[in-house]
Amino acid sequence: MKKITFLFFAFVCTIVVSSCIHKNGKSSIKYNETKHTFSMKAYFPERKTREVEEYMNHTIGTNSNMSFINAIIDGNLALDDHTTFYIKKAPDTLYITLDKDRNSDKSYQEIKSMCKGLKKVLDK
Repeated sequence: MKKITFLFFAFVCTIVVSSCIHKNGKSSIKYNETKHTFSMKAYFPERKTREVEEYMNHTIGTNSNMSFINAIIDGNLALDDHTTFYIKKAPDTLYITLDKDRNSDKSYQEIKSMCKGLKKVLDK
């Protein structure tokens, strides 16, 4: 029983510490690329959410008549140009992964460019 209590306490402490680190008001963006995938993970202050959403609307939403404003998304998304990718978007988090084998080089370049451009939005 003591072991279970200790493990539970350790788990709670881990959650608290990680959420304090994440909520420090700073942005973090990381990219990962392999032969078959491109992905990006971004964490940012909630106050930057609207800027991120407007940037996404401008770069990939306009051509597909799609809006990212106030959207919480967790799933696969298909744009009008047949670009498909996984996106998880919340008010302070954005995760995107694109399968290069299932998308054209043009689609891959557009998503990669959008993801790389987010760094400028978050650095403002």
